[in-house]
Amino acid sequence: MKVSDLTAVGRLGGMDADGFFQVMVKPHYRKILTETEEIFLIFNSDRVFFVTISDRDISDRKLRLRFAEDGIDRERKLHREVILALPPEEEESDEPDELLGYTVVFQDREVGKVTDYFHNNAQYVLVVTAPDGTEILIPQVDHFVGEVIPNPGVVVLINAESLLATSTT
Repeated sequence: MKVSDLTAVGRLGGMDADGFFQVMVKPHYRKILTETEEIFLIFNSDRVFFVTISDRDISDRKLRLRFAEDGIDRERKLHREVILALPPEEEESDEPDELLGYTVVFQDREVGKVTDYFHNNAQYVLVVTAPDGTEILIPQVDHFVGEVIPNPGVVVLINAESLLATSTT
C-alpha cells in the first residue's frame, strides 16, 4: 500500500494534559472516525504511523483522540502537519473463487462441477465440467444462476435449457 492509497480525513492537533489529541475532521468523515479503531497518521516527511485509537472524547462538537501507542506527541512536534488517514475501502470481490468445486444443478439433475471461471468484459462465466468431461460455459448472471447454496456447495441454475441443449449436441 502506498501513502497515495490512503484517504485523508482530517488533521491531528496538539496533545493536552490528559493525553488526548485535538483533531479536525472533515464533516463527512466524522461518523466514520468516531467508529474506527485504527487510523494512519501521515507526517509531512512521508513518515506514516498506523495507530490504534484507545479512547475518544467528544464534547462541544470537538473530537479528541487518545492513542494506544507511545511517541506520537514527540513525533508530532518534529513535523508541522500531521494528516489523519483511513485505508482504502476494501472492495468486495465479485470473483466467483468460492464457487470453484461447487456442484451445478439444473431441474434436480447434476450438470457438473465448477472447475474454472473467467471474465469476458461483461460478466463472469463459470466453466462447468460435466461428468463426461465436456465443458459448459454458464454466464454468472441472475438470469441463469438462480441460487448459490454455500453448504453443501451447490449452484442452482434456472433458464438454462438453451445453454445445456447446445452442450449436449
